[in-house]
Amino acid sequence: MSRVAELQARIKADQDELGEAVKLERTDALKRIKADIKLYEFKATDFKGLLESRVTQKKVDDFLSKKAADAKKASASKRTIKGK
Repeated sequence: MSRVAELQARIKADQDELGEAVKLERTDALKRIKADIKLYEFKATDFKGLLESRVTQKKVDDFLSKKAADAKKASASKRTIKGK
């Protein structure tokens, strides 16, 4: 087995091992985080701005209304008035 193939096999094995370790430690990490949130009495508003990755229904509605307005403007500008 060449050195490159040997290293690739070792990398693959390490990646698999890392995946398993993350799965095992994820539950414990979540438990610690929840315990700290309870201990320090954090509220959802304390995390405002940090958890912006969630999409709310209001964001979806705003996006769709803006998209519809833009489409309406685009179709209105394409119309031409024919002269007599």
